[in-house]
Amino acid sequence: MNKSLTVFLAFMCIAYWSGCNDDDKLYFDEVAEVTAGTAKTTGTGGTKGSAGKADTSGTAGASGKDSGWIASKIVDRSTLTDVGTAGKLDYANPGMWACRPDASPNICNTNLDATLIKADGSREVVTHVATENPEFDCFYVYPTVLLNGGPQMVDFSEAGVKLVSDALIPQAARFSQICRLYAPLYRQVGLTSTGGTPTIADGADTKLGLQDVRDAFAYYLKNFNNGRKFVLLGHSQGTSMLTEMIKQDIDPKAKASVREKLISALLIGGSILVPEGEKVGGTYENIPLCGAAGETGCIIAYASFAADKPAGTNAMFGRTTEEGKQVGCVNPAVLSGNSGRYLGSYFRKNISNSSFTPDTPLPADLGTPFALYRDLFKGECVVKDGAFYLEISLVKDTSTAEDKRTPPWRSALVETGAGMGLHLVDYQIPLEDLIQAVSKQATEALKPAPEE
Repeated sequence: MNKSLTVFLAFMCIAYWSGCNDDDKLYFDEVAEVTAGTAKTTGTGGTKGSAGKADTSGTAGASGKDSGWIASKIVDRSTLTDVGTAGKLDYANPGMWACRPDASPNICNTNLDATLIKADGSREVVTHVATENPEFDCFYVYPTVLLNGGPQMVDFSEAGVKLVSDALIPQAARFSQICRLYAPLYRQVGLTSTGGTPTIADGADTKLGLQDVRDAFAYYLKNFNNGRKFVLLGHSQGTSMLTEMIKQDIDPKAKASVREKLISALLIGGSILVPEGEKVGGTYENIPLCGAAGETGCIIAYASFAADKPAGTNAMFGRTTEEGKQVGCVNPAVLSGNSGRYLGSYFRKNISNSSFTPDTPLPADLGTPFALYRDLFKGECVVKDGAFYLEISLVKDTSTAEDKRTPPWRSALVETGAGMGLHLVDYQIPLEDLIQAVSKQATEALKPAPEE
């Protein structure tokens, strides 16, 4: 790696991201390796490229299974510090993706190991293992990461991708244990805070991000899908983008061929409407809310609030003014086949943006990028004071003399005042149940069609 890049990376780690952390190491290794002219493998089969040459062995076949993906596309984001707001983005450029399995570096290839913190205070390291030959894809659109930084996100350099990683790594990256991940960069709108309430920055174009997400998904379908089933993952602004994209590109009757490939859509931290007491017929005509484990072609949607801090009249989520409609809520535990507390809640140790840091920090001596808590939270879809949401309860283990676990709640005063509830950890609390739910759905969706 040349000296100037070494200095540049070191400066970013110290000045911009407050230190290169354990969970960044694999990604920075890829940045260094790619800059030196070597493409890193991300699967099985094939060999590394060398001297800057792309190795094109190991591409996905039409059968729907990987034949061993190789990161043959070398990413250079040095020219992407300002992609502008005019025209369309070129998603053939691997730099326009935070995660793309044929590209390196790939932010999804990072250390996701977790330390299980038990009720008695003891610990156990749980190693994350990405699947080598996933049979289906996940397409992820991240939430708002541009805070007080301008009206539109146009910086897709490594600095911009690092902001994206604050959401991508704790929300979507862990799905790599079951699926092949795609995460396009898009020109999302930025938020500012006025009196503690997040508002869209002046001058933002709300249509631009949707154009990008639709273009990225169209590129994925044409160039990567090869008839494979897929899952859509979104949160907050990302869910808003996917919600509208689905309306135009998947839900209509004319798009039935695309809809048949949809395993499920995780539209979390948004507002999917259904008629009162129904599963379909509000936001979408043909795609219902999921209702049971293994059900496919459906939507997992919810917004979460703590049981002791319910959704008030100022709640940004869980409420609608449309008469006869309600906001959809699906408890991930129901879809994972779990009748008890959530199977696993993952919280990231190091966060780039201080706005996302929790009130209670994780243990300072944590030796892995994540802390893992099992059987500590329980969720239930509730209707309270006209709001429909996922109510999260903290349930201590009474089988021990004292449950010593103190999870990092994101329930700061600014969030409570803005009516956001547990918005920042919508994914993290029931994450293992979400993964198990999607895994069950995929198993059903990938079953061979019965012989006639």
